[in-house]
Amino acid sequence: MFIKGKSYVRREIHERYGGQQQVGISTPANHPIILLFTGQQGQQYGYRDGWTKEGVFLFFGEGRRGNMAFKRGNKALRDHIQDGKDVYLFEYIDTGIVRYVDQMLTIGYELRAAQDFENNLRTAIVFQLVSLEGFKLNSDDYDEFAIIFEDLSMSELRSRAVEAFEHPRPPRESSRTAIFRSAAVRSYVLRRADGVCEACGRSAPFITTSGRPYLELHYLRRPSDGGPDHPEWVAGLCPNCHRQAHYGQNCVLYNKNLRDSIVKKEGDLWSRT
Repeated sequence: MFIKGKSYVRREIHERYGGQQQVGISTPANHPIILLFTGQQGQQYGYRDGWTKEGVFLFFGEGRRGNMAFKRGNKALRDHIQDGKDVYLFEYIDTGIVRYVDQMLTIGYELRAAQDFENNLRTAIVFQLVSLEGFKLNSDDYDEFAIIFEDLSMSELRSRAVEAFEHPRPPRESSRTAIFRSAAVRSYVLRRADGVCEACGRSAPFITTSGRPYLELHYLRRPSDGGPDHPEWVAGLCPNCHRQAHYGQNCVLYNKNLRDSIVKKEGDLWSRT
């Protein structure tokens, strides 16, 4: 569809595929694609996109004023895998001219304090993207690592999760390493939760098609360099508690109490070893 490294006139892209022409996240109505546009001009709106040393591209969501929300383009980008939409990233090299970077995948997001168009502090959504070509991610990758981790004891699994945080791999291994690191922390936190929300203490709301209790990972601080954080800063939550952690009226206190609870839980688990 697009040639990596080739320059395109943005207007001509939209003439062919449709989609909004004045936004960073364009969602054509008649094609199962999402077009992302990044460039230095976004800095005037508080956007500072860019690559991390781990090969993850941090992409600010849309919304010039006030807190960003998961609607329109932000929702589409977050849900693109389950919605069956491909994501294509372009970077501006001149006025109206963009260079195609690569096809991307959303592997997560974080909520970060940032300034908006009027220099007011707000909550921004920062998506974590990886290159499809370099990543070679498919639906079996997490399962592949999950199978490896299932054979580990709880202490061995925790060691893998902590190692992933403390000893990142070289950049040339970033694509494979990113999924490994994420999978290590994810597997450990979900095993630690043992099918029970680590906030409200209720059982997971349902069992997935893979036979596992459904819980979501919540990062209690910004993931380091776009990668997973130490397991003491990650909680396994039911969807309701996860939303409350982000959008609840007392979310600051809620997250502090949750952090204290996770630290205590980690201490109780490993102080005896």
